[in-house]
Amino acid sequence: MNAGSVADLEETLASEPASASRARRLVREVLERHGREELLDSAILLVSEVVTNAVLHAGTPIGLRCRIGADAVRIEISDGSPVLPSIRHYDDIASTGRGLALVAELSQAWGLEPNEHGKTVWFEFRSEGVGDEGVPAATQVSVRPDERIVRLVGAPTALVQATIEYGDAVLRELALLALGGELDDELPDGWHLPQIDVTPILAAAEEARLEGRAWADLELHFPVSSGTEALERLRLIDRADALARAGRLLSAPALPEIGVCRHWIYCSISEQLLGASPEEWELPEHLEPTQEAATLPESVVAEVEATATATIVADDANRILVVNEAAGALLGWDPAELRGQRLVTIVPPELREAHLAGFARLQLTGEGRILGQSVEVPALRRNGSRIDVVLMIEPMTYFDGRTSYRASLFPVG
Repeated sequence: MNAGSVADLEETLASEPASASRARRLVREVLERHGREELLDSAILLVSEVVTNAVLHAGTPIGLRCRIGADAVRIEISDGSPVLPSIRHYDDIASTGRGLALVAELSQAWGLEPNEHGKTVWFEFRSEGVGDEGVPAATQVSVRPDERIVRLVGAPTALVQATIEYGDAVLRELALLALGGELDDELPDGWHLPQIDVTPILAAAEEARLEGRAWADLELHFPVSSGTEALERLRLIDRADALARAGRLLSAPALPEIGVCRHWIYCSISEQLLGASPEEWELPEHLEPTQEAATLPESVVAEVEATATATIVADDANRILVVNEAAGALLGWDPAELRGQRLVTIVPPELREAHLAGFARLQLTGEGRILGQSVEVPALRRNGSRIDVVLMIEPMTYFDGRTSYRASLFPVG
C-alpha cells in the first residue's frame, strides 16, 4: 500500500479491556464510511484479537491506525512492548495462542515492525491481483548481541508445551480479572506482564516433538535481562495457580508435574543467564494432587464396582477414585491399594510425560483426542510387567461440578 497515504483513522487507546470494543467500533465506522462493508467481519475480528493481546501483554497505550486506499485497507496496532508476538506452536486443541494465526489466515498481507518505542502489528486486505511483494519475513528476528544461550537438557517435549500453554492460559485469565479490578487484593500494584518471549521454547519443543523425540536438548537464545523477567513470570503463574486452587479462576489448578516443569524451565533460564550450568530434567515421583478428591455419587461407585468389565474412574486431578475387582486383577493390584493413587502409577515410565501433557490439555480445554475413542496402550502392572489394553474413556460430571473420567480396559489378545 502507498506509504504516503493519509490515515483515515488514528486513535490512541488506553490499556484496558474496554479498548477492544472501542477499537471495533472505530474500525466499523471508518469502513462503513468508505463503503467497505465486505471487510467488516474479518477486520473487526482481527482488530479485536490484536488489541486485546496488546492490553493483556503490553500494558501500555495502544495506537490504532487505519488507511484506506483504492487497492487495499491497512490497519496498524502499536504498543510499547518490545516483545514480538508470533504464531504459537500449540496443537489443534490449545485454548490460547491463536492471534497471529488468525491474522495470517484472514488478511492478504501482515507483518511486525519493531521500533524504539515498542512494535507495530499491521495487516492488509488487498484487492484481487495486488501482489504481496511488500510483506516482510515478519517473525524472523536476528539474535541480538546481548543474548546468551540457554539449554533445557533432556526436556520432555510434550510436557514443556503443555506447561507453557497452561501458563499462557492462566496469565490471560489473571490479566482479565486484574484489569477488571477483581484482583486488587492480590495485585495491589496493578497488572504488568513480564516481558519475556516464551515462543522460542514452544517452537523448539514442537520441532523436536514432530521429529518424534519425546525428550530433547533444547537450545534457546534469551537477552540477559530475561533472567529477571523469567522469575517474575514464574511468580505470576504460581500466583494464578494458587488462585485456581482457591476457586477464583475458571482454569483448573495445574497438575503438580506441570508446576515442577514450570519451575525447571524458568529457573533454568534465570540461572543460566547468570552463568550456571544446565540441570537435566527429571520427572519426580509420587507427587500429591493439588486438589481434594472429587466426589462421586454412591450409586455410581456401586455400579462401577459391580460391573464385570475392568473399570477405573479417575478425577480431574489425575487421582484414581474407583477400581473394580476386574481392573485390579488385570493390573495385579488390590483395588483398595490402587484407590487414591495417581493415574501415572499404571502408566509405563517412558510414557508418563506424554500422559501428563495430554491430561493437562484436557484440564484446560475439556477436549481430548482419546475421549470416546478405542485406543490401544500399554499399562503398567504392579509387578512391573506390561499388558496391552484397549481403553475406552468417557467423561462424567456430577453435583460437585468436577469432571471425572471412566476408563474401561480390555486386554489385547
